[in-house]
Amino acid sequence: MNTHKQGFCKKETKSELHILKSVSGYAMPGTTTFIMGASGSGKTSLLNLISDRVRASDDRMIKGEIKFNDKVDVNQKSFGQVGSYVMQDDVLFSFFTVREALTFAARLRLTVSVAEQDKIIEQLM
Repeated sequence: MNTHKQGFCKKETKSELHILKSVSGYAMPGTTTFIMGASGSGKTSLLNLISDRVRASDDRMIKGEIKFNDKVDVNQKSFGQVGSYVMQDDVLFSFFTVREALTFAARLRLTVSVAEQDKIIEQLM
């Protein structure tokens, strides 16, 4: 997946606050990709844009484009066919181990057998 987003701005009454600037990236097919950074560094904003979970409005302006392989426009449907993003607000219990969290998410999202889900979780781990 190639992403090219020129910016995501939150409009304020007197000036613009640039949340993301000149962001681009690449994720190899068939891999798990993690985005890490300090609190407030824009991880959630970036993921919300990549997964098409944010819209321009009176107080938000979005410029740029997100495409798969520089060809297919990314929207919620196309992103959901190839990727998954668990938002911060999603309920995953803080006491879950990594395996338990992945199992919980797999059971909710994947439409393959439990045995196949377990196999996928093992590959991820």
